[in-house]
Amino acid sequence: MKRLEFLACAVALVATACVPNGKPSDDAAAVQQTIKDNYAAYSGFDEQKYRAMLADDYLLLENGELIDREGDVASMAKPGTGYRRTDEFNFRPVKIDGDFAYAVYFLKSAIHYDNMGTRQREWLESAILSRSEGAWRMALLHSTRISTPAGAQDMNAFATRYTAAWCSQDPASVAAFFAETGALKINDGVPSVGRVAITEAARGFMKDFPDLIVEMDGLDRKGDGYIYRWTPIGTNAGPGGTGNNVRISGYEEWTIGADGLIAASLGHFDATDYNHQLGKPGG
Repeated sequence: MKRLEFLACAVALVATACVPNGKPSDDAAAVQQTIKDNYAAYSGFDEQKYRAMLADDYLLLENGELIDREGDVASMAKPGTGYRRTDEFNFRPVKIDGDFAYAVYFLKSAIHYDNMGTRQREWLESAILSRSEGAWRMALLHSTRISTPAGAQDMNAFATRYTAAWCSQDPASVAAFFAETGALKINDGVPSVGRVAITEAARGFMKDFPDLIVEMDGLDRKGDGYIYRWTPIGTNAGPGGTGNNVRISGYEEWTIGADGLIAASLGHFDATDYNHQLGKPGG
């Protein structure tokens, strides 16, 4: 019965939100501040405060999933992970009906990880809050990610930093762009799975080409993934090298995981041309 009453209030609030010229109120300001405080607790690693600001039967609707209070709390970033976040809110309708409130807003967030840099994200969200003992708590949050060219710009920035990592002679910095269980496979070679293996694979290229420079030729969206195009340039002056200069173009097919890192990369280049430039058999 409680849930039916709640849903009835939600429907009424949605209908009310369509009525223009709603009068501002102290309650509306308090609802906006509650939403801001909710996000501040989330990004500030304050698990106890964040949980207390969510109703017992709270639900998050995001990415086609229903997530309850404990599931949302469990998804919070942990201190010491290099995570930082700032949020900017643009509130639209905020409607009050007794002890229930309905708010619609655009959310722009700058999300920073030390190993990945800062990414810009934007959502359109609607929230229903309930008031108990004078305090507003989040009861329902519907979050929709806005896919705009800004998202593409974020991935271009990601690819640019990935390119710089390949030029750095620091193989671990390349592996940092992959998920913990991410995989890198080049042509028909054995996949390097996990960051340790990917670090060693990158180390091999950097050792063979001590002056390695990688140029980024482009990044294209393909289905749910991306095509990252590159051209490495260098002198094969490492141990056992031929001393020849090499310039070879290729591409990687990226699958991006939920954490924003590369879950799988399938690399492709012309091995025959590569061996020919090296002066090795098979070229």
